[in-house]
Amino acid sequence: MSGLARLGAFAHNTFREAVRDKLLYNLLLFAGLMIASSVVLAKLHVGYDERIYRDVGLAAIALFGTLIAIFVGINLLHREISLHTVYSMLAKPVQRYEFLLGKYLGLVGLLAVEISIMASFFLAVLWIKGSPPTAGLGWAIQLIFLELALVTAIAIFFSSFTTPYLAGMFTLALWIIGHLLGDIRAFGLQDGAEAYKPLTEFLYWCLPNLDRLDIKAEAADGKVIELARVGLSSLYAVLYSAALLVAGSFLFSRRDFR
Repeated sequence: MSGLARLGAFAHNTFREAVRDKLLYNLLLFAGLMIASSVVLAKLHVGYDERIYRDVGLAAIALFGTLIAIFVGINLLHREISLHTVYSMLAKPVQRYEFLLGKYLGLVGLLAVEISIMASFFLAVLWIKGSPPTAGLGWAIQLIFLELALVTAIAIFFSSFTTPYLAGMFTLALWIIGHLLGDIRAFGLQDGAEAYKPLTEFLYWCLPNLDRLDIKAEAADGKVIELARVGLSSLYAVLYSAALLVAGSFLFSRRDFR
């Protein structure tokens, strides 16, 4: 079996395992309820209906997608190790990086399906309420998907060398920090905070900057989103994810499972 065939097999098995995870359906249910709740919230804010539909819908897709990426992804890899099925897989003529990358591709495939389901429900709510979707909403959903792919790469990276509890905590912490890096950098640029500037600049340029992928506010406002911005943000997410997968594969190849 070729390397691509093995990757496809690992990805397919991961996708099937994830689909059977009850946590996935619970999170999708809550996402649907949150998107539907935008209709109720809009009634409380007269004159802001369309903005609320879009704000709540995009926020629900991003939030619950992130929870799926972190907890379902980490749980799947941990399950392989705790049930010792990873031993039989790695005993075959396969490379460890193929196993890890296959897991990642399977999870990204799951996220694509999950994003499609939530986006379809979101667009259905907009259509029912007479709020036409815009191109900006489509770009926002695309960048949400790429952010989730990056978050999954972060989760896979930490799972390659540590426990699922720590991997989940580290990934969640990086997700929060990744959306605050602009504020962290601004703090280092303030008068009187020059001593912190080297640290804040290091964090800003080295940690995954998820704010680069966040255009939800602009899309909800109906603003025009520049294609160049979307392209550069997409490239950033792809390259950062690739770097994390390379680093995770390196660490996973040296992990002792005894």
